[in-house]
Amino acid sequence: MSAAASRKETAIASLSSSVPQIFNDAQKPNANHRKHAIALRKIQEQCALLSPIVAGEPHQVDLDGEDAFNKAVIRNINKILQIRKGEPNADRITRFISTFLQYTQQIDTKSVNGDEEEDEETDEHETISARFIENMLKHLLRGLPAKTKAVRLRCCQIIALSINSLGEIDEELYQQLRAALFERIRDKEASIRIQAATALARLQSADDEVDEEDGKTITKKLLWLLQHDPSAEVRRVVLFNLDVTDETMPFIIERSRDIDAVNRRVVFLKPMVEIGDFRDLSATQRHDLLKSGLKDRDPLVRRAVSKMVANEWIRHAGNNLLEFLERMDVVSDASVAEDMLYAFLDTRADIVKSIKLDDQFWENLSTESALMAKVLIKFLKNSQNDEKLDEVLPTVTRLAFIIQHYNEIWQQAPKETEADYEYIMNQLLDIAKYLDYGDEVGRRKMFVLLREILMAPDMPDDHMVSAVELFKLITLDERDFVRTIIEIISDIQELTTMDEDMAMEGPAKRLKLSEITSIKTENGEVDPTLLQKMLLQLKCLSICKYMLERTEESLQDNSTLYGVLNELIVPSVQSKEAVLREEGLHCLGLCCTLDKTLGHHNILLFAHCINNGHEQLQQKALMILFDLMMTYGVSTVESKLEGLDELRKILEYCVDHDSPAIQSTAVEGLSKLMLTRLFRDEETLKMMVLLYFFPTAYDNEKIQQCLSYFFPAYCYSSSENQQLLAKIAVPALLNLCDTYTDLEKDEKMASPSRISDMIADWTDPRKIEVSRIVTTEERQVDTGIQADVAYDILKAIYHHTGLVRKTMVHMLLKVYIAEADQTRLEKLKSMVDLIIEEKPIKEAAVRNSFNRFVKTLEKCYESVEKEEEEDQTRATDNEDAKATDNEDDAATKATMTDNEDDTGTKATDDERRGSSVEADASMKESDTEDVRSITE
Repeated sequence: MSAAASRKETAIASLSSSVPQIFNDAQKPNANHRKHAIALRKIQEQCALLSPIVAGEPHQVDLDGEDAFNKAVIRNINKILQIRKGEPNADRITRFISTFLQYTQQIDTKSVNGDEEEDEETDEHETISARFIENMLKHLLRGLPAKTKAVRLRCCQIIALSINSLGEIDEELYQQLRAALFERIRDKEASIRIQAATALARLQSADDEVDEEDGKTITKKLLWLLQHDPSAEVRRVVLFNLDVTDETMPFIIERSRDIDAVNRRVVFLKPMVEIGDFRDLSATQRHDLLKSGLKDRDPLVRRAVSKMVANEWIRHAGNNLLEFLERMDVVSDASVAEDMLYAFLDTRADIVKSIKLDDQFWENLSTESALMAKVLIKFLKNSQNDEKLDEVLPTVTRLAFIIQHYNEIWQQAPKETEADYEYIMNQLLDIAKYLDYGDEVGRRKMFVLLREILMAPDMPDDHMVSAVELFKLITLDERDFVRTIIEIISDIQELTTMDEDMAMEGPAKRLKLSEITSIKTENGEVDPTLLQKMLLQLKCLSICKYMLERTEESLQDNSTLYGVLNELIVPSVQSKEAVLREEGLHCLGLCCTLDKTLGHHNILLFAHCINNGHEQLQQKALMILFDLMMTYGVSTVESKLEGLDELRKILEYCVDHDSPAIQSTAVEGLSKLMLTRLFRDEETLKMMVLLYFFPTAYDNEKIQQCLSYFFPAYCYSSSENQQLLAKIAVPALLNLCDTYTDLEKDEKMASPSRISDMIADWTDPRKIEVSRIVTTEERQVDTGIQADVAYDILKAIYHHTGLVRKTMVHMLLKVYIAEADQTRLEKLKSMVDLIIEEKPIKEAAVRNSFNRFVKTLEKCYESVEKEEEEDQTRATDNEDAKATDNEDDAATKATMTDNEDDTGTKATDDERRGSSVEADASMKESDTEDVRSITE
């Protein structure tokens, strides 16, 4: 026997010890997996090869030795398959197997292919590594459908870690692998879905074959997981491993609104960093991505967005900030661009230090540089970097001349560049808000300039708002501010000439002018005089509105407001034109919030507008009515109307309105009133519950978002609120069940079982947040409130069948009755007995659920009875103890009386004894005297 054959036999004979030893060493914390993979490869070569490997030649395989080696390795792999998730030793073994497969595949690839110029036929040579991988893969595929979740997990884990080392495998085996992984991504265990998704993600780029069952490719299956998998970890794994393509990009951006904060952060850490150029995203995609990220409530997500923009996306523009802003198209997406630039400056302190705003910069402003200047000044102001702020911020006089210069350019600019200069003007006016107006010369210059800007015939709303805000800063006090604005309004009203073409181009007013009809003559042409007058009145109303929004003093303290009220606002409210009535009503509502008497006087006017006005007027009047109730109380509005019924009628009319805008306004206002406890009404609360689940409001995002916050906040903040909802819970659910039964094909609505789960959760007394500050009005939490809900449910079960009964039984299992008192439990018990006797449940599944509730009720009742008996026993013991104590007290008193008697008797005896002693003494004395007399 040759030496090679002898070594081979020795290696095969020692497999039972050498292979376990390698696996044992590989599971140690500081194990070098590469070293152990080399050792295992040597054993494999000794057992599976008949001759040494020759480069470029096929392997001479010893089938018996190879089979022995494969069995030895698989036997050791089997030992970790049943170990549960999270065991570090088993995890190290899975990584070691991956390392071994990768190493042995690399060795065989080099040995078989040899030089790069070898013929392609050499690629078809079978190697011991390929044979081993095929054998191990077949073995692991047998464990994927196992009943034990640990076996499924470990098999998926090994496949996921080793899939990059598989090389070329048989087509039939590959199809089996795909089918098995497709099955595992639907596994009930999230950890198994994670490993299956990881394995499939490594096959996505090389496999675009469609699955015959559902017609989806691997990529589409991963996208389905990304959208619909309930586990945040599964979605995260897909995000990390999904290829960024035009097909996957919308789904990745969608995850920036994921409910899991870590997943939202991953979007900005991985896929969005890897894109070649941010301009590959459409403007809408960039807007959605940056808006959701910069406005995220999690600070870590916001930080990830800032780092993505400041460290990665800026490179796409050659680290040039102005070039970067130009590519971002800041004019069309101003709000997001400002937030993005602020986050950028907050992250890159080095760039903040390097920015210089000299005279040349101010003389050659562009839209990008104007935005950068404003955001930089805002950032320095908020971060209190006064030194840098003094360096970049111009003086008041200097900025006034800059604004005047660009205002003149904007007024004379052609239509092609008009929007750009309008944007620059808006940024300059915002910069002016950060100046210190202690310089009297500069303040006067700015005062005159702002007056000219407001007097200009064509003034966008943004400029108008900024100008009014600047007047608020410049003027001495609020009275001076109101007086100044009213003077400007008076001057505008006195204008007799106006450029008709410029007037027609006002961006904010042009849309409203399409509704104006009274300015047309009989021939259908626009009357320029009437148009001019109406535009001036509309502009005055807008300026007045912005002024009233920024004043807080009452009308009595600002008597100058009465003039504008009578001369401008009231005539506008009485105007025939809808656009003037809307603006006039808005201004009147603001005045009413400043004077209670005026508000009380005009309540009927607002109610009339709600009942009879057009949609926009109704919405404004409704908002004003809610503001008055929030400011002066609901009772103030009720007293002017015909009581609570009239107010409820108006609110119900708005909640049931056909306009989604009016519906959302009514819901938002009612939510605020009820959360602040200014308004409390069962019917209105029931109406809000119905609206939340009704198909008509299913797609109304404002209503859904508002009520999704309102109901938990309302119910968990107060026991009284929860009791009010508990009263209307079952009646509302009955109405919703009827609505669900009558649904049309194109209507959508939550299922009754889901609705019942939400109502049960809202009425759960364990979720009430008890305030640390206990007031005298705060009542104790009623922990048995859901017993009353359960009683209403049982009555509904008694009177209804079908879907209603099924839903009510489902809700019964969600209520909490463990802390209900005996009276409530007895009512439930009697109702349950009545149902069992007269209206038994026939459906098996529903009956089983009902029986579970009955068992729970019996346990609670027995527990309460036991506590009652213990209390009675304790009370009896206390009474016996008291009786015993009374007897002891009586005995003690009797004893004390006896002792007193004994003491008296003893005293009498002592007295008698004392008297006898005295008698004896006297007798002795008399005897002595007698003896003396005899002696004498």
